[in-house]
Amino acid sequence: MELQVLTNRILGFALSGLLLSGCEKEITVDLPETKAKVVVEGTIESGQPPIVILTRTQSYFAPTSLSAIASIFIQDALVTVDDGVTVHVLDRICSDLIPDSLLDEAAAATGISAELLAQASICVWTKLDNSLLGEEGRTYRLRVETDGNSLTSSTKVPPGVALDSTWFKLAEQRPDDDSLGFLWGRLSDPDTAGNAYRWFARRISLGADGEPKDSRFLAPLFSVFEDRYFNGLRFDFAYNRGDEPFSSAEDDNNAESGYFKRGDTVVVKFASIGLREYRFYNSAANNIASQGDVFSTPSNVQSNITGGLGIWAGLGTRFDTVVCVP
Repeated sequence: MELQVLTNRILGFALSGLLLSGCEKEITVDLPETKAKVVVEGTIESGQPPIVILTRTQSYFAPTSLSAIASIFIQDALVTVDDGVTVHVLDRICSDLIPDSLLDEAAAATGISAELLAQASICVWTKLDNSLLGEEGRTYRLRVETDGNSLTSSTKVPPGVALDSTWFKLAEQRPDDDSLGFLWGRLSDPDTAGNAYRWFARRISLGADGEPKDSRFLAPLFSVFEDRYFNGLRFDFAYNRGDEPFSSAEDDNNAESGYFKRGDTVVVKFASIGLREYRFYNSAANNIASQGDVFSTPSNVQSNITGGLGIWAGLGTRFDTVVCVP
């Protein structure tokens, strides 16, 4: 009923406009140009070197071709991480120098699809000699100098919390559906307020092409939660399957999209994160769900980067393997 009323009003306004207009006039609207901002996507997790990716914000109406997407990635920057003892200058690695045989490994490490890495020169900053690996309980201060801007942030790698158990359960949302389902986890939240978590999963079972179904760990859209309402409790929860942005894979574009499948072998990465990091990922997911874009309304996204946008996140990680058998 409300939809019909709204439709009638819209039609009424349109007809009124036609009746009041005696002639057509071309109207040109000049949209204001906004200065691009630097966006940081950086993580440091238990036992792993930092990974930092730098991009620039793009106009809502900008082209979405591969070359346009590739152009938002920054290639020249000085990136340092202070671990409280040493200031480490991160090494720059660009995808056009990576052999094709290592692109899947690079995709798994950076979170950028192997296809995009193969077709564009995309740079990331890390430590190749493993002299800087994430330690739980330690704080890391990030500094980025690029495009005449100075960006800073700090994050702490929280102690990881292992899930009590993980399992596969059929979704049973359609009649006779005996193959598709979700992954479940059981968590005993520590009896200290302020814990937050992020869920990732990666299918390591092989697809029709003989390669693992997922080249990297993928987080579904709303992949984070905090313990405000269940501090110190033990409870079960479920997650759907995430996919690559703009994926062309068949199972991301048919009835299997969002589901795990009987027979899949999946590695779950369960990460403890800070509350500031939680607020970023949660607000970014809400922005994507409502606006279709992480930074379409940047004020809605609660970044922890001073001087720019984005996230510098410490992750205390634990892993489980699930064979999808109901």
